[in-house]
Amino acid sequence: MKSIFYSLAIVAIAAAGFFGWTAKDNYEAKIKERDGLILDNRNLSDNIDRETTNKETATAAKDLALNEEAKAGAELEAAKSKATELASSLDAVSGELEVAAAEKKKIDDSIEALRGKFPGIELEEVPRVVKDMEANQKRLVGEEQDASLVKKRLEEDIAKNLAESSRIVEKINQSIKRVEGNTFQATIVAVDNDWNFVVIGAGEKSGLTGDSKLLIQRDGRLLGRLFISKLEPNTAVADVEPGSLKNGVALQPGDQVILESVSSN
Repeated sequence: MKSIFYSLAIVAIAAAGFFGWTAKDNYEAKIKERDGLILDNRNLSDNIDRETTNKETATAAKDLALNEEAKAGAELEAAKSKATELASSLDAVSGELEVAAAEKKKIDDSIEALRGKFPGIELEEVPRVVKDMEANQKRLVGEEQDASLVKKRLEEDIAKNLAESSRIVEKINQSIKRVEGNTFQATIVAVDNDWNFVVIGAGEKSGLTGDSKLLIQRDGRLLGRLFISKLEPNTAVADVEPGSLKNGVALQPGDQVILESVSSN
């Protein structure tokens, strides 16, 4: 009996030892498992922290990108507005350039017209010439302001004196030399160099018409051109064509008049 008790005791001790070692192994395994879980938890926490940081960085980057996009959009709109403004300014400048070109052409045309009216005179001298002409007009007109009325009155006076002049003109006409066909030659009997018109000792009876174009000559030299402004049977009043007189030339009675265009029978 005692031996059985000892045997049972030994078995119990052995069992206790076995279960003790088994429990120890289980405990160490649990400790390792716990430590693994703690390590995994730390790693997971680090990953969460990194992901959180990455998320915050991504959010900040996204916000920055949105701000940059909004800024770029605003700059694009501003650039479009500036481009529209520049295009409008360019159109305005182009219009101004066209106007300036048209004005320049008018000025150039005016200069050419002045050169045509004052042949042989430098452009810089035109103001002086015009001033001299104005002074001559004032001298002739006196207190009369309307120069056209003065000219008309002078023409009326000439018309009144045409009858008296006819007797003298008839004598002058007797000295006119005719050549073949309808070639014409006459003499200037009166001159007004201030108003640039002359009285010719020939009229309709000599073959002149209102459309006749005349040349003035002296000693075979061409002095200028005339066109008929008033026509009578034996006399005619003719205006000097502007710009046709040679520089420094003053017409005088006795200068000869011929047709510019001569037709033949």
